[in-house]
Amino acid sequence: MKAKPHSPQRVGAAADSPARRYFKEVRFRQIRSLVELSRHGSFAATAAAMGLAVPSVWQQIRSLEDEYGVQFVVADGSKVSLTDDGRMLVDLAAPLVESFDGLRAVFEDRRSTAARTLTVVAPSNMLSGALRRPIILYRQHHPKVKLVLLDRPSYLAKDVIEQDEADLAVIGMAEGDEPMSQFQYLPLARFAFHLICPATHTLMQSRHLTLAGIVNEPLVLAPEESSSHRQIRKVFSRAGLGERMNVTMTATNRALMLNYVAIGFGISIGTAAAGAKPPKRTAGEAEIVFRDASDLFGHEEVFLVQRKGRFEPAHVRAFRELVVKAFRSES
Repeated sequence: MKAKPHSPQRVGAAADSPARRYFKEVRFRQIRSLVELSRHGSFAATAAAMGLAVPSVWQQIRSLEDEYGVQFVVADGSKVSLTDDGRMLVDLAAPLVESFDGLRAVFEDRRSTAARTLTVVAPSNMLSGALRRPIILYRQHHPKVKLVLLDRPSYLAKDVIEQDEADLAVIGMAEGDEPMSQFQYLPLARFAFHLICPATHTLMQSRHLTLAGIVNEPLVLAPEESSSHRQIRKVFSRAGLGERMNVTMTATNRALMLNYVAIGFGISIGTAAAGAKPPKRTAGEAEIVFRDASDLFGHEEVFLVQRKGRFEPAHVRAFRELVVKAFRSES
């Protein structure tokens, strides 16, 4: 069949037909579906987050795979995982989706009419330690911004920012933790692990610390969801001592932990991230001392985390810069 000659487009006419515009809109929905699926891990959770039916999300993913000619998703019952191609496309597309989603925030920030709120999530030891000074300075210089602080152990803080319930997170990462691909991690500090116990304790008198010697003691640790607790447990487990750990207390508050170490409730293992000083001694209590145990337990890496590709308003950038400056001045 002879092809029809191409009709010239009228000046001022729309470049795209309604069908072509619809195709572009559907394609963006397909890309968004894949990005959201990478975050939520199941079609049901993705559909709920997007306000769609499960079959709609499934069809959009399959249509995207048909268009690209590769498989992006592998389903195993109710759980799904991305293929290497799927992860590659998400890494490329996530910043674009974030930029589009942040368009309103950009517009309102330029107009300076939106009420400004900054939500920061971090473990209590960070909030009471290294973040305390930046928070004070930020409130002095940005009194009109509503600053919301969430106290969560690192593992739970990661969930908070992943669910878009915070703008920034300051978290520790245990050995072997995998960063979330849709977030950028700015290194802030590296804290050595210390043994914390009374000065009169036999471990403080011994010439060399060993895991076997420490694991026999009652332990006062940060919560299981914290990066420090998970790293300590990994170290003991790797040495075949994980089941012998005797954790007698967990607490998010470092001062509380030190008080119970002081009364002989147990010994502690942690980092200097909290900046908490040993409690004042009362009658019958020994002096609390710290001993470097990094040769056994290594270091805790601390990062400032925020979503990739998202527009960063000036009031968020200001806090980030204060945090970076505070950590650099302490290093």
